[in-house]
Amino acid sequence: MQKAELTTRAVAGFIDLLLVIGMSRLPDVMGFLAVTGYILVRDGLFHAQSVGKKVIGLRVALTDDPGKAGSFRESIIRNVPLAVAYLLFLVPYAGWLLGPLTLGVEALTAMGDERGMRIGDLLARTYTVQADAAVPATEAAASEVPAADVRGNDTSP
Repeated sequence: MQKAELTTRAVAGFIDLLLVIGMSRLPDVMGFLAVTGYILVRDGLFHAQSVGKKVIGLRVALTDDPGKAGSFRESIIRNVPLAVAYLLFLVPYAGWLLGPLTLGVEALTAMGDERGMRIGDLLARTYTVQADAAVPATEAAASEVPAADVRGNDTSP
């Protein structure tokens, strides 16, 4: 598995940030719930790809089985530190210092790790890889099944 470059991950994160900023403009509680929910489950979408990762061509893989895509469970575990940072940003004054500090610790951890794993990745046992590095097992199995027409007749040569 080829690990994703930190600059590529940063661009994907920026795309997700733009989406989060847009969702935060929703009224009151609806915006808060939309942002918090997206932050937590974003890496469980689209075969372990957030919107930013999908656009850039990255995905989340499990450290135990790199060919297997991460699920919503791993997404929630790996993104808890980011959700905490978002919640801290909502606290006036103290949160404006603690939120960026939390994100900085995550970034420094990813820079110092050989596989680019941040604290959330270490907790969830995941890491970010190039999407074309391995096809998820469900897609690989589906591509090997012969095509069949609507009536169930085999149409392969």
